[in-house]
Amino acid sequence: MTEALRLIENKHIRSFLRVLDLGGFSRASRSLNIAQPALSQHVRRLEHQLDVTLLIRGPQGATPTEAGRRFATKARQILELADSAERQFKGGPNALFGEVSLGLPGSVCPVLATPIIVEAKRRFPNVKLIVSELMSGDLAHMLREGRMDMAILFNVADSDDFTSCELAVESLHLVGAVGDPTLSGDTVQASRLSELTFVGTRPPHGLRLLIERWSNETGITLNVDTEANSPVVLIEMAAQGFCYSILAPAAIQRDVNTGHLSTAQVVDPPIERTACLCSSKRLAPDPARNAIHEMVHEIALNQLKDGAWDATASN
Repeated sequence: MTEALRLIENKHIRSFLRVLDLGGFSRASRSLNIAQPALSQHVRRLEHQLDVTLLIRGPQGATPTEAGRRFATKARQILELADSAERQFKGGPNALFGEVSLGLPGSVCPVLATPIIVEAKRRFPNVKLIVSELMSGDLAHMLREGRMDMAILFNVADSDDFTSCELAVESLHLVGAVGDPTLSGDTVQASRLSELTFVGTRPPHGLRLLIERWSNETGITLNVDTEANSPVVLIEMAAQGFCYSILAPAAIQRDVNTGHLSTAQVVDPPIERTACLCSSKRLAPDPARNAIHEMVHEIALNQLKDGAWDATASN
């Protein structure tokens, strides 16, 4: 197979992967904007050079053989190396290049993801930025293992595994149905929460642990009647009036603006958490990662200043 790989063209590999990903030649040909006979020829040429059948053709589409699945893994690596080399050398000796992964919790993803992606493309065209929306606990685990370059976490300090830079303090809101009298004002007294029924995330989810610590410290008991690690469930249960949720304002901003939810900030005392930009210490230093880190920090502060992120900048 080593001799064969020297003859393989990247366009043949891309054609095979697109057929594999889309499950058929007709869909792949439309996606690549090439004629189906030409696409079929690409895959046949690839199979001939490798001397192996990669795809099983059928009336319902194309499915990979075992060899096809194994080759697909190698093929993606080949293309990524080729693309990375092209970005590096086309950009010149001082250009930043490479791949950087950024993890965002669902509560801040709506206000940060798009401006970060757009600005990264503008400033660093040779850097491939991968943004993932995950729960903060999963993001922290990936940082510790070096499987994520950087992420926004809550209420964390520098550790042996990652650095931590405070960005903003969020005050959580009580969330419920439109027209609910409990949410008639901009704020709601914390003492009122003991009278309500809640849907919340399941421990050890970071939001649930934060709320439980606040409850223990204040002596205000919360009745969490339903548990769900799903933002959609937390929002919809509250929106339909079955119970209340406690969420960050950034996570529900769109629903509030469209009149789908009512919300009020919890006060006296508030429920607060600090958002921190963290970078893994398990990865070797990298100029592209440092540049993206600085850019994310800058954009986060701009979103706070412009009011797009409903939080208070850390001192």
